[in-house]
Amino acid sequence: MDFTQLVFKRIDGSWIKTHDYIDWANELIEGGCNAQSTWELAACRWDAEIDPDQVERIFHLCLSELGLELPSDWYCALCAYSSSICQKMLQGRMTPWDCMGEMLTISDDHNEPYIHWIWLDLVDDLHQWKNKTDSILFNGALHLEDSDECIRTVAQQFIALCCMSLPEKFPWVWCCETCEAISEESTFTKTKTDTCTECGSASALKNMRFFEHRDAWLKIAQSSNQGRALR
Repeated sequence: MDFTQLVFKRIDGSWIKTHDYIDWANELIEGGCNAQSTWELAACRWDAEIDPDQVERIFHLCLSELGLELPSDWYCALCAYSSSICQKMLQGRMTPWDCMGEMLTISDDHNEPYIHWIWLDLVDDLHQWKNKTDSILFNGALHLEDSDECIRTVAQQFIALCCMSLPEKFPWVWCCETCEAISEESTFTKTKTDTCTECGSASALKNMRFFEHRDAWLKIAQSSNQGRALR
Protein backbone atom coordinates (compact mmCIF):
# COMPACT_ATOMS: atom_id res chain seq x y z
CA MET A 1 0.00 0.00 0.00
CA ASP A 2 1.51 3.33 -1.02
CA PHE A 3 1.13 6.57 0.90
CA THR A 4 -1.59 8.02 -1.36
CA GLN A 5 -3.81 4.97 -0.86
CA LEU A 6 -3.22 5.00 2.88
CA VAL A 7 -4.13 8.65 3.33
CA PHE A 8 -7.16 8.33 1.04
CA LYS A 9 -8.42 5.45 3.14
CA ARG A 10 -7.66 7.52 6.24
CA ILE A 11 -9.49 10.67 5.13
CA ASP A 12 -12.41 8.66 3.76
CA GLY A 13 -12.64 7.16 7.24
CA SER A 14 -14.97 4.28 6.50
CA TRP A 15 -12.40 1.67 5.48
CA ILE A 16 -9.13 2.44 7.26
CA LYS A 17 -7.77 -0.16 9.67
CA THR A 18 -5.00 0.07 12.26
CA HIS A 19 -3.11 -2.68 10.46
CA ASP A 20 -3.03 -0.55 7.29
CA TYR A 21 -0.54 1.82 8.93
CA ILE A 22 1.62 -1.08 10.02
CA ASP A 23 1.52 -2.71 6.59
CA TRP A 24 2.51 0.61 5.02
CA ALA A 25 5.51 0.91 7.34
CA ASN A 26 6.56 -2.67 6.59
CA GLU A 27 6.44 -2.01 2.83
CA LEU A 28 8.59 1.09 3.30
CA ILE A 29 11.19 -0.98 5.13
CA GLU A 30 11.11 -3.63 2.41
CA GLY A 31 11.76 -0.81 -0.05
CA GLY A 32 14.89 0.25 1.83
CA CYS A 33 13.57 2.89 4.25
CA ASN A 34 15.62 3.03 7.47
CA ALA A 35 13.73 5.75 9.35
CA GLN A 36 13.57 4.87 13.05
CA SER A 37 9.89 5.76 13.36
CA THR A 38 9.07 3.48 10.43
CA TRP A 39 10.74 0.53 12.14
CA GLU A 40 8.90 1.38 15.35
CA LEU A 41 5.56 1.45 13.52
CA ALA A 42 6.24 -1.82 11.71
CA ALA A 43 7.17 -3.47 15.01
CA CYS A 44 3.68 -2.86 16.36
CA ARG A 45 2.56 -5.97 14.50
CA TRP A 46 4.25 -8.07 17.19
CA ASP A 47 2.27 -6.51 20.06
CA ALA A 48 -0.15 -8.87 21.76
CA GLU A 49 -2.80 -6.16 21.58
CA ILE A 50 -2.20 -3.35 19.10
CA ASP A 51 -2.99 0.06 20.57
CA PRO A 52 -4.63 2.29 17.90
CA ASP A 53 -3.63 5.45 19.77
CA GLN A 54 0.01 4.36 19.85
CA VAL A 55 -0.07 3.51 16.14
CA GLU A 56 -1.54 6.94 15.41
CA ARG A 57 1.19 8.64 17.43
CA ILE A 58 3.99 6.74 15.69
CA PHE A 59 2.38 7.36 12.30
CA HIS A 60 2.65 11.11 12.86
CA LEU A 61 6.28 10.65 13.84
CA CYS A 62 6.79 8.90 10.51
CA LEU A 63 5.19 11.79 8.66
CA SER A 64 7.54 14.23 10.38
CA GLU A 65 10.66 12.12 9.89
CA LEU A 66 9.91 11.35 6.24
CA GLY A 67 8.78 14.88 5.39
CA LEU A 68 5.29 13.77 4.35
CA GLU A 69 2.10 15.81 4.59
CA LEU A 70 -1.51 14.70 4.84
CA PRO A 71 -3.82 16.10 2.13
CA SER A 72 -6.06 18.97 3.17
CA ASP A 73 -9.37 17.38 2.17
CA TRP A 74 -11.06 14.33 0.68
CA TYR A 75 -10.94 15.61 -2.89
CA CYS A 76 -7.18 16.25 -2.74
CA ALA A 77 -6.67 12.75 -1.33
CA LEU A 78 -8.84 11.27 -4.08
CA CYS A 79 -6.87 13.04 -6.82
CA ALA A 80 -3.52 12.00 -5.34
CA TYR A 81 -4.59 8.36 -4.99
CA SER A 82 -6.14 8.18 -8.47
CA SER A 83 -3.08 9.86 -9.99
CA SER A 84 -0.76 7.36 -8.30
CA ILE A 85 -2.66 4.50 -9.95
CA CYS A 86 -2.26 6.21 -13.32
CA GLN A 87 1.45 6.65 -12.65
CA LYS A 88 1.84 2.94 -11.94
CA MET A 89 0.18 2.14 -15.25
CA LEU A 90 2.37 4.60 -17.17
CA GLN A 91 5.44 3.06 -15.50
CA GLY A 92 4.37 -0.39 -16.73
CA ARG A 93 3.48 -1.71 -13.28
CA MET A 94 -0.11 -2.48 -14.31
CA THR A 95 -1.94 -2.82 -17.59
CA PRO A 96 -4.02 0.03 -19.04
CA TRP A 97 -7.25 -1.90 -18.56
CA ASP A 98 -6.35 -2.76 -14.96
CA CYS A 99 -5.88 0.98 -14.42
CA MET A 100 -9.25 1.63 -16.02
CA GLY A 101 -10.79 -0.97 -13.73
CA GLU A 102 -9.34 0.77 -10.67
CA MET A 103 -10.70 4.13 -11.84
CA LEU A 104 -14.18 2.69 -12.37
CA THR A 105 -14.11 0.94 -8.99
CA ILE A 106 -13.20 4.17 -7.22
CA SER A 107 -15.99 5.92 -9.10
CA ASP A 108 -18.51 3.25 -8.20
CA ASP A 109 -17.46 3.09 -4.55
CA HIS A 110 -17.54 6.85 -4.03
CA ASN A 111 -20.72 7.98 -5.79
CA GLU A 112 -19.08 8.96 -9.08
CA PRO A 113 -16.85 11.92 -8.14
CA TYR A 114 -16.98 14.57 -10.86
CA ILE A 115 -13.29 14.21 -11.84
CA HIS A 116 -13.85 10.49 -12.48
CA TRP A 117 -16.39 11.23 -15.21
CA ILE A 118 -13.32 11.54 -17.42
CA TRP A 119 -12.98 7.76 -17.04
CA LEU A 120 -16.70 6.99 -17.20
CA ASP A 121 -16.96 8.86 -20.49
CA LEU A 122 -13.86 7.14 -21.87
CA VAL A 123 -14.98 3.60 -21.10
CA ASP A 124 -18.39 4.34 -22.61
CA ASP A 125 -16.85 5.69 -25.81
CA LEU A 126 -14.47 2.73 -26.05
CA HIS A 127 -17.46 0.42 -25.68
CA GLN A 128 -19.33 2.30 -28.41
CA TRP A 129 -16.30 2.04 -30.70
CA LYS A 130 -15.97 -1.71 -30.10
CA ASN A 131 -19.63 -2.20 -30.98
CA LYS A 132 -19.34 0.12 -34.01
CA THR A 133 -22.18 2.41 -32.98
CA ASP A 134 -22.62 6.09 -33.82
CA SER A 135 -22.79 7.12 -30.17
CA ILE A 136 -19.17 8.12 -29.56
CA LEU A 137 -19.35 11.44 -27.78
CA PHE A 138 -16.59 12.86 -25.68
CA ASN A 139 -13.43 11.14 -26.90
CA GLY A 140 -13.76 11.24 -30.66
CA ALA A 141 -10.45 13.12 -30.90
CA LEU A 142 -8.61 10.00 -29.68
CA HIS A 143 -7.66 6.97 -31.77
CA LEU A 144 -10.20 4.68 -30.11
CA GLU A 145 -9.07 1.67 -32.15
CA ASP A 146 -6.02 1.51 -29.85
CA SER A 147 -7.71 1.33 -26.46
CA ASP A 148 -4.48 0.87 -24.49
CA GLU A 149 -2.96 4.03 -25.96
CA CYS A 150 -6.20 5.93 -25.35
CA ILE A 151 -6.10 4.99 -21.68
CA ARG A 152 -2.44 6.06 -21.42
CA THR A 153 -3.19 9.41 -23.11
CA VAL A 154 -6.14 10.12 -20.83
CA ALA A 155 -4.09 9.07 -17.79
CA GLN A 156 -1.39 11.61 -18.67
CA GLN A 157 -4.01 14.32 -18.99
CA PHE A 158 -5.75 13.20 -15.79
CA ILE A 159 -2.52 13.43 -13.77
CA ALA A 160 -1.85 16.94 -15.07
CA LEU A 161 -5.40 18.05 -14.26
CA CYS A 162 -5.22 16.65 -10.75
CA CYS A 163 -2.20 18.87 -10.08
CA MET A 164 -4.29 21.97 -10.79
CA SER A 165 -6.95 23.88 -8.89
CA LEU A 166 -10.09 22.84 -10.73
CA PRO A 167 -13.70 24.03 -10.59
CA GLU A 168 -15.67 21.89 -8.14
CA LYS A 169 -17.71 20.10 -10.81
CA PHE A 170 -14.94 19.68 -13.41
CA PRO A 171 -15.31 18.29 -16.09
CA TRP A 172 -19.06 19.02 -15.83
CA VAL A 173 -18.34 22.68 -16.57
CA TRP A 174 -18.00 25.10 -19.46
CA CYS A 175 -14.81 27.15 -19.88
CA CYS A 176 -14.61 30.21 -22.14
CA GLU A 177 -11.50 30.27 -24.29
CA THR A 178 -11.87 34.06 -24.75
CA CYS A 179 -12.49 35.48 -21.26
CA GLU A 180 -11.73 32.32 -19.20
CA ALA A 181 -15.16 32.42 -17.52
CA ILE A 182 -16.34 29.20 -15.86
CA SER A 183 -19.97 28.13 -15.96
CA GLU A 184 -21.68 25.19 -14.24
CA GLU A 185 -25.09 25.91 -15.76
CA SER A 186 -26.82 23.46 -18.12
CA THR A 187 -23.92 21.00 -18.09
CA PHE A 188 -26.05 17.88 -18.67
CA THR A 189 -25.60 18.13 -22.42
CA LYS A 190 -23.74 16.60 -25.35
CA THR A 191 -23.29 20.01 -26.99
CA LYS A 192 -19.60 20.79 -27.61
CA THR A 193 -19.64 24.61 -27.64
CA ASP A 194 -21.90 27.51 -26.75
CA THR A 195 -21.95 31.31 -26.66
CA CYS A 196 -20.31 32.73 -23.56
CA THR A 197 -22.80 34.58 -21.36
CA GLU A 198 -19.99 36.67 -19.90
CA CYS A 199 -18.18 38.06 -22.96
CA GLY A 200 -20.70 37.17 -25.67
CA SER A 201 -18.19 35.33 -27.87
CA ALA A 202 -19.89 32.77 -30.10
CA SER A 203 -18.77 29.13 -29.67
CA ALA A 204 -16.14 30.24 -27.12
CA LEU A 205 -17.72 28.31 -24.26
CA LYS A 206 -16.25 24.80 -24.35
CA ASN A 207 -17.75 21.68 -22.80
CA MET A 208 -14.95 20.21 -20.66
CA ARG A 209 -16.28 16.67 -20.94
CA PHE A 210 -14.70 16.60 -24.40
CA PHE A 211 -11.09 15.39 -24.33
CA GLU A 212 -9.81 17.95 -26.85
CA HIS A 213 -11.32 20.86 -24.91
CA ARG A 214 -9.67 19.74 -21.67
CA ASP A 215 -6.40 19.34 -23.52
CA ALA A 216 -6.52 22.83 -24.99
CA TRP A 217 -7.58 24.36 -21.67
CA LEU A 218 -4.80 22.52 -19.86
CA LYS A 219 -2.14 23.77 -22.28
CA ILE A 220 -3.32 27.37 -21.87
CA ALA A 221 -3.36 27.04 -18.08
CA GLN A 222 0.12 25.50 -17.99
CA SER A 223 1.47 28.18 -20.32
CA SER A 224 -0.05 30.89 -18.14
CA ASN A 225 1.51 29.39 -15.00
CA GLN A 226 4.92 29.20 -16.67
CA GLY A 227 4.59 32.83 -17.73
CA ARG A 228 3.85 33.92 -14.17
CA ALA A 229 6.83 31.91 -12.91
CA LEU A 230 9.16 33.80 -15.29
CA ARG A 231 8.07 37.21 -14.03
